[in-house]
Amino acid sequence: MKTLLSPRDLAEAIGVSESSIKRWVDDGVIQATKTAGGHRRIATPEAVRFIRESRSIVVRPDLLGFREVAALKGELPAAGDEAKQLFDYLRAGAAPEAHGLLLSLYLGGQSVAEIVDGPLQSAMEWLGELWKKEEPGIFWEHRATEIAIRGMANIRRLFSPPDDALVAVGGAPAGDPYSLATMSAAAVLESAGWRAVNLGPDTPIDSLLLAVESLRPQLVWLSVSVVAAPEALALDLERLLHGLSEKNLSFVLGGSARDQLDLAPRTLLHVAERMGELEAFAKGLALASEAGGTEVADAG
Repeated sequence: MKTLLSPRDLAEAIGVSESSIKRWVDDGVIQATKTAGGHRRIATPEAVRFIRESRSIVVRPDLLGFREVAALKGELPAAGDEAKQLFDYLRAGAAPEAHGLLLSLYLGGQSVAEIVDGPLQSAMEWLGELWKKEEPGIFWEHRATEIAIRGMANIRRLFSPPDDALVAVGGAPAGDPYSLATMSAAAVLESAGWRAVNLGPDTPIDSLLLAVESLRPQLVWLSVSVVAAPEALALDLERLLHGLSEKNLSFVLGGSARDQLDLAPRTLLHVAERMGELEAFAKGLALASEAGGTEVADAG
């Protein structure tokens, strides 16, 4: 991915005139900087924002540095067929095409949460069933997971949270080896303007508490995809919740195995069944923080 684009790069990428891009820059529609020689330069995240909001069609993704999208050769699935196409790419190990499809969905206007809750979740669930029916199923699923993780990392690179962005920290608990869910949560949060610190899979609760002390986040998340010892994890989470309550922090619990934990209701505890709920909650916290005087633990 390119870091900076010239007006010509962006113009040719979306099929408009260079003079139009320059005019939109001068009018403030597109944010840009200028070189020492006075040449306009557009940061790639800003170009992506403009493409999404203007519903522009990317005709030359290579000019944006999106080789993954170029790998699709303009062959995008029809609306409603995205999950099936992504499943086919992932099962075949077609990483460039899978990455290109995920990125194309985002460029086309879908939010990160919509992509994760929709085609990505469906494709991974179908892949997860293959091991029951076909001998290579486990191999396909593990390879697909690695491809999906890298695909989400590609999308995450499009976000540049400001220095004063709210901070979120999270991961998957000890004994949970799954990376995709917590990586996706971090991408969703950064797409909402947060700075997300993803501690990854198999994160002990003590390590998460240390991260809270060090990073002073406004939000903590935990993605639970597998529970080896429900009672032990529930006790760890009670300890985590106690520590967070002393700091008046909000905690979001998600993941496919979240319902295996029997936690007492708390004001700071929010259970998210889908990434869209995490996104909405994070946006609510951000609005409460901007308004001032509102306790973020009660937002949303």
